[in-house]
Amino acid sequence: MTSKKYRHGFKAEANRWADDLRDEMESPRDAPLCPWKLAKFLNIPIIKLSGLPDCDQKTYLMSETGKAQFSATVCFDGLSAFILTNDTHAPKRQSSNIAHEIAHVLMRHPPTAPFDMTGARTYLREYEDEAEWLGPALLLSEKAAMKAYAETGGKPDLVAVLSEKWIISEEVIHMRMNVVGAAKRHRLRRS
Repeated sequence: MTSKKYRHGFKAEANRWADDLRDEMESPRDAPLCPWKLAKFLNIPIIKLSGLPDCDQKTYLMSETGKAQFSATVCFDGLSAFILTNDTHAPKRQSSNIAHEIAHVLMRHPPTAPFDMTGARTYLREYEDEAEWLGPALLLSEKAAMKAYAETGGKPDLVAVLSEKWIISEEVIHMRMNVVGAAKRHRLRRS
């Protein structure tokens, strides 16, 4: 597996987004950030797939097979954006999906057609990589990841409890604790 390459300074920029948005929303930097509240703060409406008129495509996308193919997307109407989310996904998955799409908006990634002429999904890998990094950083800032480690010690059963409380997947919590070096930093503080 090759590691992803990000433009110089991108990870630090993602951390600044996470902190600055918390400051603007008057939310503690060491707390998780609710993506639904963030979307509302940014004036990005979230539309549930289940709320759209019935049609064959909607029925398919909400089926077990279809929901594996569609999580969420950001759509643009001029300079305004809205997010369409597949609300058949569990709330923690929706949380990640919405944060990912908000990341696209914040990074001003230009809209692209979601499918090519053959019906295959299209996307720019660089933009997806950035959203895959920034989305989790928005949910769990560096300080929030450190707090998560302080509360759980990285123990899976305690992370599972925190995951339920914060409505963030265990995978995202572990990933953020790992990328900020929470275990090592915690050990250094204690020594």
